Amino acid sequence: MTFLMPTCQQAVALLTAYEDGALGPFDWLGLRLHLALCPPCRIYLSAFERMPALLRQAWDAQPTAAGPTPAEQALAGALAALREGRMPKGPQHHPEPEAWAALEPGGDPLLALLLRVHLGHCESCRNSRGGEQAIPPGEDPLQALRPHLPPESQWRWLRHGLNGGKVAVLHRDATTGASLNLACLPGGRQTPVHNHQGQECALVLCGALQDGPAHLRAGDWITHDRGTLHAPSADPGGECWALIALEQPVQFTGWRRALERLSS
Repeated sequence: MTFLMPTCQQAVALLTAYEDGALGPFDWLGLRLHLALCPPCRIYLSAFERMPALLRQAWDAQPTAAGPTPAEQALAGALAALREGRMPKGPQHHPEPEAWAALEPGGDPLLALLLRVHLGHCESCRNSRGGEQAIPPGEDPLQALRPHLPPESQWRWLRHGLNGGKVAVLHRDATTGASLNLACLPGGRQTPVHNHQGQECALVLCGALQDGPAHLRAGDWITHDRGTLHAPSADPGGECWALIALEQPVQFTGWRRALERLSS
């Protein structure tokens, strides 16, 4: 039996058992509670349920005289990659098309920094967007960033109630409330469940992170809209560092929310 409230990573595994009809009553209750609180996992479930029909539709496409169908080509490519042990290189999660406007004159400087770091990791985005503004990654995840950040003496680290993680507020706009944050989560740890009062854009600097159905590595980008409730977890084996731009501060749930009110 799993915990009554599974993590996002556990929920993804439970969805497979759910599809196979092998989910016990306690797991089913935990999964339903998790889905009620986690929009990204609900989206994943919706896609999970639509997948068989989409695969049938793709597979039923008629072959042309020029060769196999797109579905057959994709399957052949995937099988070849598995046989050869090839893994996708570079980031697999990219900024939304509208996010790139931040690099234009007058754009959002917080998002622009995240985009420049993403460009440093992502060859495909440099090829399509240009690499003039890219910030190449260094061996130390913060090495290349330091020239573009406020002095470390101005960073305000927050550690209490973060399951061993820590977050530094690097910059906060006094007018809008938007902030640039640097987060570090030890391997195998999960952030507390929190709600977003504005949009969040996050970029992984090093390590790996499971955020709902998305598995993120260095250079990967993810966006959460206002109202999103989630609790990302770092992969075991090493710290995960991320650069995060927030429109508004996050809001914790449970006792952490009460602690947040007392400390504010």
